[in-house]
Amino acid sequence: MKTVACLGIAALCAAAAASSASSPGGRIVFTRTSAIGTARIWVMNGNGTGQRAVTPLRVNDEGAALSRDGRRVAFARRVGGQHDLWVMSLNGSGLRQVASGPADQSNPSWSPDGRSIAFARFLGGRADIWVMRSDGSGQRRLTTSAALEDTPAWSPDGRRIAYARAGRIWVMNANGSGQHALTRGSAGGVDYAPSWSPDGRRIAFESTRNEAGRDLTNEIWLMGADGTHLVRLTHNALEDNRPIWSPDGQWIAYASARPHPGPLHIWAVHPNGRGLHRVSSSRLEEYLPSWSR
Repeated sequence: MKTVACLGIAALCAAAAASSASSPGGRIVFTRTSAIGTARIWVMNGNGTGQRAVTPLRVNDEGAALSRDGRRVAFARRVGGQHDLWVMSLNGSGLRQVASGPADQSNPSWSPDGRSIAFARFLGGRADIWVMRSDGSGQRRLTTSAALEDTPAWSPDGRRIAYARAGRIWVMNANGSGQHALTRGSAGGVDYAPSWSPDGRRIAFESTRNEAGRDLTNEIWLMGADGTHLVRLTHNALEDNRPIWSPDGQWIAYASARPHPGPLHIWAVHPNGRGLHRVSSSRLEEYLPSWSR
C-alpha cells in the first residue's frame, strides 16, 4: 500500500510539475479601456493573475512595450489628439517623456539590451521607423520611403528590425541598411505587426491575406525569419491581431474578439495551435499585448 501511495503522490507531483512548466510565465502589459472611455496600461502575469493598472485613469495611454528584463515600459500617451512616447519603471516610478513634437509617435520596441527604442513617427501623411536612446536622445530616422512604415520589432540578437511597410513585412539591419521584404502580400491582403520568436528563427504577424476567397479579417500567421514556411495559426471570421511571443517561446499572445463579435481580449496559444485560452478577464476592451520576463 505504501508503494502504491508513493507512486500516486509521485504521479500527482509529476503532473503538477508538468502543468507548472506549461503554464505561461513572465508578465504581459496591455491596453484596457475604462468605463469612462479612456485607455490605460495594465500588467498581469503570463497566466492572467495579478492584474493591476500601471497608468492613471483619466489619461489616454496605449501601445505599451516591456523591456526584455521586464523592468521598464515604453508607451504612447495621447494629449490633444497627438501621441507622444513616455518611459517609466513598471512600478510607475521614473516617468519621463522621450519623444514628442508635431508628429505622432507610437508602437515603441525595445532593443534587447534596453539601451534603444525603435518607434514609428507619423507626420505629413507618411510614417517612418525611427530609433533613439531609451532616454529620448539621439533620435534618427531609419526608413525614408514614401510608403507607410510602422510596428517595428527588434530581433532577439539586436542586429535586425522587422516592420510593416505597404502591406508587407520587411526587415532591415538595426542601422537602417539592407531593407528588404519578407512577405509578398496577397491580393487585397495586408501583413502587419511582426513579432520575433525568442530564438530569432520565426516571426509571428497579423494578416488579412485571402485564402481561396475566404474572409479578410485579421488572422495570426507564422513564418521563418527569412519569410519562408508560412503557416496560418488562427482560423475564424473575427479579428485576431498584434501577436507577441512569450519569453520562453512556448506561447503566443494576441488580441481577439473571439468567441463572438465584441470587445477584444488577450488570448494565448501554443505556436502549434494548441492550448488556446483567454488570459485577460475584463468585460472592457483589452488589446496590444507585450510579453517579457
